[in-house]
Amino acid sequence: MNHEGYVPIRTKLAIEDLEFLAGARTELLRFSELGLRLLDLHQPRDAGGITSDTAHPILRCRSCMWRWPCPTFRAMAESFGEPRDLPESA
Repeated sequence: MNHEGYVPIRTKLAIEDLEFLAGARTELLRFSELGLRLLDLHQPRDAGGITSDTAHPILRCRSCMWRWPCPTFRAMAESFGEPRDLPESA
């Protein structure tokens, strides 16, 4: 990687290869935007009921209203977070 953050490629690429790489870059950016939008939608909020533990109120997802963390957030956290096969204490 050079000082500008690019990996120099010293091979000759066909125009089809360059078109594929440009399309893949665009699709990856769109997929990243989708992930960020999903994370923005699924945020915790106070469920607003009576609770005996005022320090830790019941939270629900503001989008799907499941108990926090909702299944969507858990799936995304597992996918983007730490690998599942590592022990938590490591």
